[in-house]
Amino acid sequence: MKKALLTIAGLLLTVFAVAKDLSAQDPKYGKGAVPEDENGNVYFQQVVKIPDGMTEDQCYNILMNWAKGRFAMPFAQAGRILNEDASARRFIFHVDQTIVFKSTAFVADESKISYNFSVSVKNGEFTMKMADIKYRYEEGREGGGKIFPAEDWITDKEAYNRKGTKFLKSTGKFRIKTIDLKDLLFQKATDAVSGNI
Repeated sequence: MKKALLTIAGLLLTVFAVAKDLSAQDPKYGKGAVPEDENGNVYFQQVVKIPDGMTEDQCYNILMNWAKGRFAMPFAQAGRILNEDASARRFIFHVDQTIVFKSTAFVADESKISYNFSVSVKNGEFTMKMADIKYRYEEGREGGGKIFPAEDWITDKEAYNRKGTKFLKSTGKFRIKTIDLKDLLFQKATDAVSGNI
């Protein structure tokens, strides 16, 4: 009976381990999911066509209003305009907010994340970009609160083990949550322009 229980427990642990590896290998988070420019700086970018019948000025105004609302409380601890050029239809917001890895009644594993979110509207398209990403982890703990740039934390080189087969526990969660945040922001901005909010 004990052998049977041990065998079942072992199988369950294997199933959970395999499931965890599969989620880590999801193409959404996998190799190449974190782009770097020619200088090795991490950035995310998406270009979207403006809906038919909408002018570039209308698109710009919708995106600016969306950003002002999105990067205010309660969505972010701080969001401020770094640069705005309405005549060129582009802006940059600097944002500070929290990403939560795990939250229970007893434990809250989270990190502050800061980034620049920029929009440019031209040639019938709008381009969204998330860049200059940094993390401040474990602020409340002794020795915590150090700033880690994305380049040292979520790239293929930093987020995977030496064999490149699975995420490192310490950095993989940052990669996943950053990609999720990027996807959310890009989708919400696109929805605002298309009227799907």
